Amino acid sequence: MSWTGDPVWLADVLREEGLRVVEFSDWRERGHGDFGEIWGVIAHHTGSSRTPASEIAYGLPTLEGPLSQVHLARDGTVTVVAVGVAWHAGRGAWPGLPEDNANYHTIGIEAANNGTEGWSSAQYDAYVGCCAAILRRLGHGADRVIGHKEWAGPKQGKWDPGAMDMDLFRADVADRLKGGALMALSDPEQRELLDKLRRVHFELTYGFQSRVSDSEYRDTIAGYVLNADAADYRTEQRLKALELKLDRLLTAAEEKL
Repeated sequence: MSWTGDPVWLADVLREEGLRVVEFSDWRERGHGDFGEIWGVIAHHTGSSRTPASEIAYGLPTLEGPLSQVHLARDGTVTVVAVGVAWHAGRGAWPGLPEDNANYHTIGIEAANNGTEGWSSAQYDAYVGCCAAILRRLGHGADRVIGHKEWAGPKQGKWDPGAMDMDLFRADVADRLKGGALMALSDPEQRELLDKLRRVHFELTYGFQSRVSDSEYRDTIAGYVLNADAADYRTEQRLKALELKLDRLLTAAEEKL
């Protein structure tokens, strides 16, 4: 089911993705009202590689902030600036989204970039990680991240994020999602699976006491299995040697008769 309500989990899921996360002051109280069903993510660039997170949080003289929920710095630092609705999408259209009303259904990510300078590995990788973390939490695939240029290009002439092939970007997000099968589980499912893995790890690595009386020998289950296999092999070899001796004795006895 798609998430309905404000994404109070943003900082947590981004941090769990392995990203360097900063929580902007009062981000949990910032927003232009509450979300409806969250469809996905819209990717942006700010227009300058030096745009601070504070500008995304507080806005511009001509537009009140927040302008997105997430700010992404050139070095890959992710700052969560708001939990409520942000003015980032504007007029536009895309299949699955209500026309001219994406703000109430999408999380915006503003990357500090002028749109022509290209993308550093640190920033691009963090961008992919941000989108994957959010979409995984929403229970959606990589098709639910679009560029602002895809949403608002025809209506507003937007071209962000610049110098980014969105089809290739979505493919990279999809690869990142494939690598996070555990995180695709709900929190209770993750805890249950981890508990089972811990039990299996204990049973495979714990040194159990031998059940032979007066023995102080201890070993893992695997150790006992391998020892049993070795003992079976030695027993088999002894039996074969004994059979060979019996065959020779029978042959000698028959020759004397």
